[in-house]
Amino acid sequence: MISPSVISLFSFVWWKGIIIAIIISVIIIQVGIRIPPDKRRVLMVGIGLFMIGLECWQQIYLSKLDLWTIKTSLPIHLCGISGILGAILMWKPNQHGFEFLALIGVPGALHGLLTPQLNHGETTFLIFEYYAGHSGIILVPIFLAVVEGYRVREKSWLNVFIMCQVLLIIIVLINYILDANYMYLSKRPLVNNPMIIGEWPWYVFGFEAIGLIHILILYYGFRKMKPLPF
Repeated sequence: MISPSVISLFSFVWWKGIIIAIIISVIIIQVGIRIPPDKRRVLMVGIGLFMIGLECWQQIYLSKLDLWTIKTSLPIHLCGISGILGAILMWKPNQHGFEFLALIGVPGALHGLLTPQLNHGETTFLIFEYYAGHSGIILVPIFLAVVEGYRVREKSWLNVFIMCQVLLIIIVLINYILDANYMYLSKRPLVNNPMIIGEWPWYVFGFEAIGLIHILILYYGFRKMKPLPF
């Protein structure tokens, strides 16, 4: 079994992944605001297919290399769930899904990009999948806000926080049944993430508090966003 691998902060791979992700995301947003609605729809469907295809191929890839295990490979980390939701939103935009992704998916993916931990080791595909998948989670709500004009509603921060509590309870139960560590609720990750304070279970309460702060920051940020005038 391959041990989890951490991509060092400010390493060449770290910078390369971040820079490429930013460039491609900016290009997609710029294309989205300049093409007519029918072609924009094709672009959105294509992005959704890419995101869901990436997740499916990762499952096949891990299985072919005998790396797939039920304890580590299900897409039920926050970013795995957000990635699937992002794909669905590109096919069929939804206000509730947009708010969840904008307020908790974005900060989760951003922290993932800044402090990458690859749970199945480093290969070229897994590094590509990690950066492409996490970047997509951030891209989708920004695309919907800037290009499609979506806005988070009043008190949506509270709805998203409640949804997170329900999700955490479900994942805790899954971890208990599978003896797993999805969402790192059973054991702290290896990366040095500022959101992780102390040992288990205390860092989980830190997750909650800092998570709420992130939700509020993104809430006010998305409330102030305006569609581009072209």
